[in-house]
Amino acid sequence: MSCLEATIDPILLSVYARTFKSITDEMSISMEQTTRSPILCEAKDYVTGLYDGEGRMLEQTENLPILAFSLAPVCKYIKEYFGDEIYPGDVIFHNDVFSLGNQNNDVAAFKPVFLDDKLVAWTAVKGHQADIGGNVAGGYNPNAVEVWQEALRIPPVKIWDRGKPRRDVMNLILTNMRARRDQEGDFNALIGACQVGARNLTALIDKY
Repeated sequence: MSCLEATIDPILLSVYARTFKSITDEMSISMEQTTRSPILCEAKDYVTGLYDGEGRMLEQTENLPILAFSLAPVCKYIKEYFGDEIYPGDVIFHNDVFSLGNQNNDVAAFKPVFLDDKLVAWTAVKGHQADIGGNVAGGYNPNAVEVWQEALRIPPVKIWDRGKPRRDVMNLILTNMRARRDQEGDFNALIGACQVGARNLTALIDKY
């Protein structure tokens, strides 16, 4: 038996696994109860997840199975993109298909979780938006010949910076969308679900 195997407590490991699942399920319930768009609250076209400090998946709840494993690659990319400029209280948006996004309508929110100033985990939610700008309402333009004609591309951008909302950034994004009030509600639901996950994950870390 290796040293690593000897130090693993199978009971505690099971507690972690079930708690991770419970957290992502609660994040999903938060999304279902707070979003405005039927695409999210009825069709459940979203995914919620927990990731370690390096962006590796700990748990996901795939309400729409096609979104399985869609967040971890972007989480790793965001960590590399911002480097040392990731702080407690940050929330980062992303949808860009040229940096590992799956489609522009699926906007993701990522929130880093810290322990004693060390990045230890991430919470994340990706949800399909009813509109994402571009030439055609809804974001699907069959006549498009390049991605710039389809939708607004959102590379990694901080929508919250050290616990403070970036209203200028949110306004820039919402100005490019048709159903501004609904979109703002859905974006806030993404952020809120990340906050729910971070709060519960922090409680788990504090307990153990």
